[in-house]
Amino acid sequence: MRKILAVLGLIIGFYLISACGLSDDTVAKVGKQTITVDDYKFVLNRRFPGKAIAKIDSAQRYSILNYMIDKYLQANQAIDMGLDTTRLFLSELADYKARLIGNKYFEKVIVDVLVPEEEIREAFEKRRDEVKARHILIQYKGARNSKVKRSKEEAFKLAEKILREAKSGKTSFNYLAEKYSDDPSAKKNKGDLGYFTWGQMVDEFQKAAFSMEPGQISEPVETPYGFHIIKVEGRRKNPFFDENNYQWQKEDIKRNRYFAHQDTALKMWKAKKKELKQVYEATLFKEKIDSVARLASKKQQEGRYKPKSYSMAEKRIVLAKWKNGQLFLDDVFLMYGGRRFSALQRRITRPEKFEQIVDQILLAKLIENEASKIGLFDDVQVKTNLKDFKIQKLSSLAYSKEVKAKSEPTEEEIKAYYEQHADEFVKPAEIELWEISLKDEKTANKVLKLAQKGYDFEKLAGKYSEDKYYKKKKGYIGFKTKNRRGEVSKEAFKLGTNKIGGPVKYRNYYVVFKTGKIHPETIRSFEEAYQQVKMRVRNKKLKERREEWLKELKDRYAVKINHKVVDNLQ
Repeated sequence: MRKILAVLGLIIGFYLISACGLSDDTVAKVGKQTITVDDYKFVLNRRFPGKAIAKIDSAQRYSILNYMIDKYLQANQAIDMGLDTTRLFLSELADYKARLIGNKYFEKVIVDVLVPEEEIREAFEKRRDEVKARHILIQYKGARNSKVKRSKEEAFKLAEKILREAKSGKTSFNYLAEKYSDDPSAKKNKGDLGYFTWGQMVDEFQKAAFSMEPGQISEPVETPYGFHIIKVEGRRKNPFFDENNYQWQKEDIKRNRYFAHQDTALKMWKAKKKELKQVYEATLFKEKIDSVARLASKKQQEGRYKPKSYSMAEKRIVLAKWKNGQLFLDDVFLMYGGRRFSALQRRITRPEKFEQIVDQILLAKLIENEASKIGLFDDVQVKTNLKDFKIQKLSSLAYSKEVKAKSEPTEEEIKAYYEQHADEFVKPAEIELWEISLKDEKTANKVLKLAQKGYDFEKLAGKYSEDKYYKKKKGYIGFKTKNRRGEVSKEAFKLGTNKIGGPVKYRNYYVVFKTGKIHPETIRSFEEAYQQVKMRVRNKKLKERREEWLKELKDRYAVKINHKVVDNLQ
């Protein structure tokens, strides 16, 4: 038993291992933060998608936990530094929360209606079998990803003709697929789709394929991509099917089933948005939106772009309202802070674009109200996603302050590193090259003989080269290292200075080349190597500071792990 505990101590990086006082719902306590079972499962499932937790071994479990503890330690310091109250953090959190709740609400009121649990379960059960099939795709103008000009009627007639030929047995299905199919891959695979399970193909296609027996050929089956003629070649039990995987595959199945109803879903969503605005009596104040656009345009002309350029009164301009709520200009600044601010900056001066932004934020506010009413904020997925985002973002902010900002090298450090490691910054030897690129090997050999007889190489390049760019430069390539132009530069170094060589295959050409001078290998000067040296010093300091910082965090914040929960999690 002592040996096992010793090994676990090594795996978890010497974190405090006492689980005294931790509940069965707690995986670890890190400072003031708690890693719950749901938090832990969320990260495990993200790291090992589709894999049952029971099958994740001990080393993998503790590796993930170790990673999470590091992030939670960093988040603890971020909170102590007040980074959780900064405008940057609150802005990115507001944006993420709006998108997360919006997606969950859409799933609840649209996707779950169109794809009920029974349908998901039925699709999962259908994954017990696999079908092997080939197909011939005949597209028409307007079909998805279609590049053909034929009409739908012409496509159907062609599909019927090919079907008759396939059923006659006089011509192989493989040959017909290679000859007629509009599927780009058919030229190579002759329409072979291999084995596939239910859910991997569009509805119309899979319904036909799974209803057939090996050897059967279907009538033309229409999908959004065109008309398919399907030949089933095999059927077998799915070797990867596992009843215990239902919970892990459920979301994937739901997503695939949703795409089959996507057009209906978009119509329903449009109606739902209209309904929400009516229920909440939502109103956009277009005159205020126009006035803000003019105000922003004036400020930008004066070189004042950021929210701090706006007075408190300007930030309190009401752009929209709904029952028991108002949308201020400052709410827009909050939602579009951080990395998104440049997108707002481009649109705020254009009333029609700015109105779209205001409308999107208004809708997000209405959705948050509805989501709260139906308990979506208590949903496990929402809570764990939101908490994970906060921890990741806070740890990143703390890392920037405590590691990145403290690892910027000084000029003295860069200079000292170069002086100690100058021989590591080598400028490789280069050879001067002229090239004549030709697609025909016979012509390339002819040009080679002319060059070897002493004909002016630059004139030959201007006459014969098929590389338009270098033809204009009379074949001059410049100085290249040994590996810069594949076999051309390698052969050039073998021949040496002032030689004619080739033809050498390079890309899509046969290349005849001439060499000139050679610049020997040298040590880069400090000025030439400056950026490379600076990067090395920075990376070295980043690594050292990160290790030092993590040690500081482990000393400052207590860590307790509930090994019983980690080891027995299902």
